[in-house]
Amino acid sequence: MNAYVPGITNIIEGGYELKDGTKALSAVEKIERGKIAIGALAAYRAAKNAGNDEDAKVAYTVLMENISYFGYGYIKNVNDLVPNVPLNFYAFRIMVILGGYFILFFSVVLFLAYRKDLSKMRWMHWIALLTIPLGYIAGQAGWVVAECGRQPWAIRDMLPTSAAISKLDVSSVQTTFFIFLFLFTVMLIAGVGIMLRAIKKGPELKQ
Repeated sequence: MNAYVPGITNIIEGGYELKDGTKALSAVEKIERGKIAIGALAAYRAAKNAGNDEDAKVAYTVLMENISYFGYGYIKNVNDLVPNVPLNFYAFRIMVILGGYFILFFSVVLFLAYRKDLSKMRWMHWIALLTIPLGYIAGQAGWVVAECGRQPWAIRDMLPTSAAISKLDVSSVQTTFFIFLFLFTVMLIAGVGIMLRAIKKGPELKQ
């Protein structure tokens, strides 16, 4: 990265320099500009439906002047613009630490595979077994960073997550959730069963 990255205070107060040399607006100013953009869009649609091209042209001009702040018009509180910092801070570090551990772990495994017989190294078997859930933890930590770190935006500056929520019935969401819960539970049971049978059978020893 070769550009200035605004911090929490900058997001709220603005004032930092943008790429084009201008100063960033404060959160309050962006919200006001966003409301103007939303109002201009409504006025443009109304004018178009009424066949009033002159008013539509004026509304379109206002909309384009404030389009960069469109999404801010849906923000109710300036503090909503700041993501959960502690959650992202620790989730990111968990992801990076585990990523470094995996590189080290697989490097050691490859080294030992060429130097020794891994089937006789029980301590490495235990380490490998305990490493399995760490992959899921790293994946979830990465997901937290990606999803929580971009809050409150579904599309940055244009569409906040609060305005992007689908209007679905609770029953529809619950039905979908339980279908996926059932399918993944079946696959989990099948996967664990296969692993247990393989463990019980043990490795095939060379003659």
